[in-house]
Amino acid sequence: MSDRLGAGSKMASTLFVGKWTVKIVYLLKERPHRHGQLRRALGNISQRMLTRTLRNLESSGVIYRKVTHSKRVAVEYSLTRLGNEFVVPLSSMCRWANRHNKGISANIDISKRRSGSRDRTQV
Repeated sequence: MSDRLGAGSKMASTLFVGKWTVKIVYLLKERPHRHGQLRRALGNISQRMLTRTLRNLESSGVIYRKVTHSKRVAVEYSLTRLGNEFVVPLSSMCRWANRHNKGISANIDISKRRSGSRDRTQV
């Protein structure tokens, strides 16, 4: 890998850890959400995974965590300027994945079958 891509690929891999990043970014693209709203909108995400993903996105500068002290303490998440810029390449990647969905799925299935057969022979 060239030096030019090295740092960028490390940063990208940090952002794309886990399956929830894209879904969270797209929810926050619509409007800011509180933790509970995100959890309900995402469905089957665990409390721990949501918290870890939000912390990762916050530490990367993609989202902003705002604590309000009204009657009760409330935490709201929104995209930063960097996060809004991140939506553009993310959208392109999602369109690419949608276009190549069948081919990608087929390759994943083949890979799983190959690794499954290797795992059984190594036991």
